[in-house]
Amino acid sequence: MSETFDLESIAAALAFGSSRVELADYLGQQPGAPVIVQAPPGSGKTTIVPPVTADAVGAGKVIVTQPRRVAARAAARRLSSLIGEPLGQRVGYAVRGERKVSGETRIEFVTAGLLLRRLLADPEMSGVSAVVLDEVHERSIDTDLLLAMLVQVAELRGDLTLVVMSATLEAGDLRRLLQAAGPVREVHGHTAQHPVQERFEGFSGARTNDYGLRTDYLEHVAKVAVQETRANNAQDDVYDTLVFVPGVREAETVAGRIGTLGGQALVLHGQIPPRAQDEILSEPAVGTPPRIIVATAIAESSLTVPRVNLVIDAGYAREPRRDTVRGVSGLMTVVASRAAATQRAGRAGRLVPGTVVRTLDERSFAAADPATTAEIRTADLVQAGLYLAAWGTPRGEGLELWQQPPAEAMRGDEQVLRSLGAVDAEGKITATGRRMLQIPADPRTARALLDGAAHCSADRIARATAVLTGGYRAEGADALALAQTLERGDHREKKSYAAEVRRFEALLNTSQSPKPSSGPTESTHAGSLNEALATVMILAYPQWVARRMAPGEYLLASGTRAQLPPGSPLQQHEYLAVGEVQRSGPRTLIRLAAATDLEQVLQLEPQLHTRDERATFRAGKLSARRIERFGAIELASHPVPVTKELAVPAVQAALAEQRLGLFGEQPQFEALRRRLAVAHRLAGEPFGPMDESSLIAAADQWLGGVLEAVAGGTPAGNVDLREALRALIPWEHAHDFDELVPTELQVPSGSRIQISYPPVDEQGPAVVAVKLQECFSMTEPVRLVRGQLPVQFHLLSPAGRPLAVTEDVPSFFSGPYRQVRAEMRGRYPKHPWPEDPMSHEPTKLTNRRLRS
Repeated sequence: MSETFDLESIAAALAFGSSRVELADYLGQQPGAPVIVQAPPGSGKTTIVPPVTADAVGAGKVIVTQPRRVAARAAARRLSSLIGEPLGQRVGYAVRGERKVSGETRIEFVTAGLLLRRLLADPEMSGVSAVVLDEVHERSIDTDLLLAMLVQVAELRGDLTLVVMSATLEAGDLRRLLQAAGPVREVHGHTAQHPVQERFEGFSGARTNDYGLRTDYLEHVAKVAVQETRANNAQDDVYDTLVFVPGVREAETVAGRIGTLGGQALVLHGQIPPRAQDEILSEPAVGTPPRIIVATAIAESSLTVPRVNLVIDAGYAREPRRDTVRGVSGLMTVVASRAAATQRAGRAGRLVPGTVVRTLDERSFAAADPATTAEIRTADLVQAGLYLAAWGTPRGEGLELWQQPPAEAMRGDEQVLRSLGAVDAEGKITATGRRMLQIPADPRTARALLDGAAHCSADRIARATAVLTGGYRAEGADALALAQTLERGDHREKKSYAAEVRRFEALLNTSQSPKPSSGPTESTHAGSLNEALATVMILAYPQWVARRMAPGEYLLASGTRAQLPPGSPLQQHEYLAVGEVQRSGPRTLIRLAAATDLEQVLQLEPQLHTRDERATFRAGKLSARRIERFGAIELASHPVPVTKELAVPAVQAALAEQRLGLFGEQPQFEALRRRLAVAHRLAGEPFGPMDESSLIAAADQWLGGVLEAVAGGTPAGNVDLREALRALIPWEHAHDFDELVPTELQVPSGSRIQISYPPVDEQGPAVVAVKLQECFSMTEPVRLVRGQLPVQFHLLSPAGRPLAVTEDVPSFFSGPYRQVRAEMRGRYPKHPWPEDPMSHEPTKLTNRRLRS
C-alpha cells in the first residue's frame, strides 16, 4: 500500500484540483502554520484538501470535521472509493455509535461534536498532525468552540496544522483568531458552478403554524416539485430534483404527497438508516427514472447528491432559539437566510446549468436575513458551558472565541450546570461534570441517565433516554404512546431506536454511576416504562415539571404557562414530567411529556420543594400565608398571623410595585420634595436627586420608620412623608435650608406669599401669584437660591384673576402696565391704578382704606 495518496487521480475533474499544488506548497514551507481555504460549493475541497494535507504533514493522522454524521460518512466513502480502498483502511470515519478506522487510517472524518469530546479527553491531540475544519460558515457552537480550543493547542504544540475551510468565510475574523497559531496563509479555489436560473412559484396563504410548515403549504411544495420535475425531464436526459424543507416531519409529508401525485420521492435526513443515505448519495443505475429527493438542511453543504439539476426550495430552516424570559430553548421554524438559500440553489449547478424554484414569494425572500446567525448567539448554552468549564475557561473567559456567548444567557445556563452538580460556584468543572462528559449527550440527559438508574432498571432508563433524545414526534405529546410505538416491529424508526437503547445501556454499564436499586415496582410493563420516562424527564428537566391549571393548560416549575396539543390524552393528569417544550409566538407548547405524580417529583428533586411564609400588602391591608411550592408551582397555601418580620418585606415589595403612589397624594411632601430638587439642581452636593427612582433606591435613609409604621398597621395615606423626607436635608444645611430655598416671599406690601417651585422633572422658575398693587415700588427682579433661580410673578387683579406674567416686575411697570391700567381702572375703580407705580405705596387695600 502506497504511503502517499495519488493526488492527481483524486483531483481529476475537480475544480479545486488546480489549487492543490499551492496548498501543498503552503503546508510544506512552514509546517504548523494555519491555512484558510476558501472555495465555492462543489469544487471538491472536501475531497482534495484532506489527502493533500496528509501528504504534506507526513506522519500522524489528519482529522477532518463535518457538521453532520451523514456528511462525515459520505465524505469518507467518496474519498475511499477514489483511492480504491475499503472504508477503514487509509480513510475512515467515526460518528456517534459507528466507527470504521484501523491502525492504517491516515484520514478520519468525524463530526465536530465528536472531536470536541476527544479534545477534552486528550488536550494534546496525541497522534494527530493536522485538523481540517470544514464548513465553518455554518457557525455551529461545536465548530466555534473547536476552532478556539485548537488554536490554543496549536500555539502550545507548534507542529499541529490547522486548515479552516468553507465556501463563504469571514476571512478577516478568522485571520485574527488563527494568527496566534502562526502566520496565516490563504488558498482560494476555483468554481465548478454552472449558472443557475432562479424562479418563484410563491404561495399566497399562511405558511407556518405551531408545528412548523402548514400542510397546505407543503402540498404546494410537493405539487411544484412534481410539475417542475416532469418539465425538467421532458427531453432524453434524466435528472433528479432536490427539495429543501426545514425538518423531518415536513420531509415525510412532502414525500408522501409527491407519491400520491405520481412522483418517485425519497427522503434524506439524519434519522434514516445509513444504508438508505448511501443509496441516495450514490450514482443511480442507468435507467433509473427521475427521483425527487426531499431533504432537510443536511443536504445544504458538504454532501453531493448526484444527477441533480433542479432545486425546489421551501424557503425555511430550523434554527435554535433561546427564550431567556420563559426558560425555553429549542428549534424554531424561520425563513432561511439568503446565504443558506444561495447554498441550496448551488446544488442545482454542480453538473450542468440548473434551476432553483422558490416557493416563497419574492417579498418574503428579499426580507430574509443576509446570513445565518451564529448558534452561540441564539442556542441553549448548557452543553457549551460544560465544555468550556472542562477546558478550564468557564463562561469562555480566557478563550479567544469567534463570537462571545451572550453574558446573561451564559450566566443562566451556568446556573443549570450548578443545579446538576456539573460545575462549582466559580464555574469550574466538578467530578460529576467529568462523569457527564463521558456520556455523549446533553448534560441534562447525562444526569438523567446516570442518576435514573438508581430509581429504575438500567434497561428501562436506557429506553426512556432513547425516547427523550431521539427527536421523534409524539402524537398528543404522549411519550408513553411514542415509546410503545417505537418498540413495535412495524415502526420505521425501530432500528435506530433500538441502536440508541443499546448505546445508552452500554454507557450505563461502563459508567461509574450508582448501581440500580430495587426501585418501585409496577403491575404492568406500560406502567414500568412510564415510570422510567417520567424519571428521566424529571431528572433532565426539573424546571419543566408541570401542574394542570386548566384543561390542556399547565404551569411549569419555571413559572411559564404551557399548553398541550388539542385532544392530548395527557390532559387528564394533574402532574406531567415534560421532556420537550417549544415556543410558538406568545405561547409555549408541550411537545413530549409523561404522566407523573407529586410523590415521584418530590422524591427525585427534593431541593426544589420549598415551604415559606409570605405577607402581601394589597388595598391597604396586610395578610400572610404559609406557601408550599415546587419551583414556581404552588402546592398548598394556609393563612398565618402577620408578624413584623413578614410585614416589612411585604410593604417594601408594595413600594417597589406601586412606588410613591403607595402613600397617596401628600401636598406638603411634594412641596418639600420640589424644594430639595431645586437645591440639588442649582446647589449640587450634598443635596441628592429627588426623582422617584432615586428616592426609592435611598428608602433605607428616610423611609425606614414610615415602612415600619405601615407594617405595624398605620394606613399608608396617614403617614407623614414630609417629615420623613426632612431626613434627606444635608446636616450642613439644616440651619439655612429655609433661607436657601424659602417657602414664602415677602413682597413690597409686606405680605408673605407662598412660593411654588417647579416639578421635580422640570427646570422652570419659581412662581409667586400676587395682586399687582402689592408689587408697587419693586425696583429689582427677584432671584432665589443664591441668585440662580428666577421668580416668575403671576400678577393678579383685585379679584384674583391673572393680568400679566413676568420675571421682571420693574420692566413690566415701565411698559406693559400702561395697557393693563387702561383696561382695569374702570373695572376696579376702588383700587389704586397710579400712573407711576414705581413711586406709589405698595398695598393690598382699596383707595378708601388706604387714605384712612
